[in-house]
Amino acid sequence: MENKTAPSTASSPLLIRVIAIAMSLFQLYTGIFQLTAMNQRVIHVTFALVLIFLLYGFDQKKKTRIAWHGYLMSAIVLLMGIYVLANWFKKIGECGMCPPWYELAMGTVFLLMCIEAARRTLGWIFPIISVVAMIYARFGEMLPSFLAHRNYSFERIVSNMFITTDGVFGMLAGISATYIFLFILFGALLRAAGGGEFFINLSFALFGHVRGGPAKIAVVASSLFGMLSGSGTANVAGTGQITIPLMKRSGYKPHFAAAVETVSSAGGLLMPPIMGSAVFIIMEVLGVNYVTIMKAGGLAAILYYVGLFLMIDIEAQKLDMAGMPKDELPSLKQTLKEGWFFFIPIFVLIFFLVYSKVSVTRAAFWGAVSIPICSQLAGPGRRMTLRQLFEGLEQGALTALPVVAILSLGGVVLGMITLTGLGLMMSGLLIKMSGGNLLALLFLTMIASIILGMGVPPVAAYIVLSILVVPALVKLGVYPLAAHLFVFYFATIAGITPPMAPDAFVAAGIADAPMMRTAFTACRLALIIFIVPYMFVYNNALLLIGSPGQIVQVCITSFFGVLALACAAQNFLGGRLTIIFRVLLFVGAGCLIYPGLLSDIIGLVIVLVVLWIRVPDLLKRFTIGLVTAKTRA
Repeated sequence: MENKTAPSTASSPLLIRVIAIAMSLFQLYTGIFQLTAMNQRVIHVTFALVLIFLLYGFDQKKKTRIAWHGYLMSAIVLLMGIYVLANWFKKIGECGMCPPWYELAMGTVFLLMCIEAARRTLGWIFPIISVVAMIYARFGEMLPSFLAHRNYSFERIVSNMFITTDGVFGMLAGISATYIFLFILFGALLRAAGGGEFFINLSFALFGHVRGGPAKIAVVASSLFGMLSGSGTANVAGTGQITIPLMKRSGYKPHFAAAVETVSSAGGLLMPPIMGSAVFIIMEVLGVNYVTIMKAGGLAAILYYVGLFLMIDIEAQKLDMAGMPKDELPSLKQTLKEGWFFFIPIFVLIFFLVYSKVSVTRAAFWGAVSIPICSQLAGPGRRMTLRQLFEGLEQGALTALPVVAILSLGGVVLGMITLTGLGLMMSGLLIKMSGGNLLALLFLTMIASIILGMGVPPVAAYIVLSILVVPALVKLGVYPLAAHLFVFYFATIAGITPPMAPDAFVAAGIADAPMMRTAFTACRLALIIFIVPYMFVYNNALLLIGSPGQIVQVCITSFFGVLALACAAQNFLGGRLTIIFRVLLFVGAGCLIYPGLLSDIIGLVIVLVVLWIRVPDLLKRFTIGLVTAKTRA
């Protein structure tokens, strides 16, 4: 199959390519030789801002030629970055003293540069949030009593956000500089070596011949590609170019094909081992190791994809579909023969994360370094060339730019919320609004996560909500990791939720399908992910926290709950369902989702009884499917 997922770098100006490669090499160096935290953060952020102003224009579009103002703004950022590097250590001894006027001027300009960089890469919403946060810090005394605080001077705000570890160069920039960049670089190098093409071909070889094969290919390919890209929208644009036309050709309606690609791509951000950028922030905030979060997110992500597979398979049954002809599919044996070595870097990454005592940064470093080495195991003409290596280094840096912009400006938002005490005030307000009822608070949190996630990337939405909302959830007894994952999950699926639904709209454009219909269909297919976060809040065994018996029980009941929900939502189980059977399946699913042994038993009995009654229809459908498959073959 032709590789259409590898990013093109030919149009980037030479200066940008050189700086991007230098940034990636610098990050690889720090992956093995750790710098002082402030030095690493300043160089990391400065690199990113320089590249953003050289690459992006005022209209937020990437340019093939560098504008004069790009040179000017990049030079200003570079000079200020050098000043911070030269003076930050001296400023430690001047803590609490009013900075000189020229430092206040530089700090103001640097903050404006960070806001503009975020606007160019992310749009208006997150920069507006950061400006509102600073205005709130300056004029908070003028607000109603439940939000009021004593005002902070302009000088205090700027000095806190500039040459300190509380603002632009704070914890979030540190997470970006140490963890996130190297994982993004890992994915970029794997794609540059041909890993994206290999995983798509593997998906074709494994699932292309089964019922509804093209849609199942989309699920597997998008989940694998999404783990590498870290972006739902980029995932849709990359794999959707291949999977959506295939689904349409096999008989799926355009809006359904686009919806399948949308929900498959969103799930890639929830699937271990990488799980998008927010996982590193959760790790740092909670002080837990990476493996703990990876294990906790594993079962929930599997449930999501099981539910999606069932939805797709039921749709294929309704349309009497068969798989693709085998002569149109790549050979599994040949595909593995040509690309088996692409598994090695992933195993290297997982080995160092799970079984080694090295840091997450070192694990990402060795995973990235192993890619060009392992690619030499390929046959002649398929080994990673020096040019592909440089393209991977370049794309790693360019792909990371929006993330660095989010996290550097997110440090400003975090700093303002910490300075003013807004987080504590908001937690109390939310608990008061919910009347102390956990379910009501979870519902409010879900709405807030989805609304904010519609306008900003998931990691940006998570940063804000983890400060404002998560403490309220923890106060009402939610396990801290479950509270953070609850917010992260809903911030992620905001990309498929109307009315904004950017991921769904990109897929609809590829499929030439109605945008809103695509988004609503995506929500129906992803119904399970709107429920799973509530499940793991009320039953931590879903996060693999608890006794082996509890974990086994939740695995069994969750599977049958997802099965019942899929059949009820699709109104099909060996044939169309009567109202009574459909209601019973919804009730059974609800009982299995609700925590408690009694509710699990009731739900399991309901679902098994319905399945038993429908056995003749299921066998008939299965037999017809076999005959149809043989006939088409």
